Amino acid sequence: MKAKRLVSAVLATAMAFSCAVSASANGNGHKYGEYEPEVGEIMHGCYSYINGDANCDGTINVTDVSKIAAHVKGIKPITDFLERAAADTDKNGIINARDVSRVAAYVKGIKK
Repeated sequence: MKAKRLVSAVLATAMAFSCAVSASANGNGHKYGEYEPEVGEIMHGCYSYINGDANCDGTINVTDVSKIAAHVKGIKPITDFLERAAADTDKNGIINARDVSRVAAYVKGIKK
């Protein structure tokens, strides 16, 4: 029984570590190397989400723009892990005005 618990603990640790490593930045500020994902792209990792869908409701709309803008202005910080990942559309580790602009352009139908 102890061996099963040990194996389970080791596997859980390895899985958690692999997720953490895949989410870390590589020095140039982008978590995905030089690749910058498109807004609306489905992102896969430990969890899947739609890039730009800051409230994780399955659609990208003005609500997402408002949520990211409120975070950038310091009015209402985004604290949920998946929502933060979705709001950081360029995957540079920072949710900023560029992310607001990219989601707004997507909502308006302008690819940015």
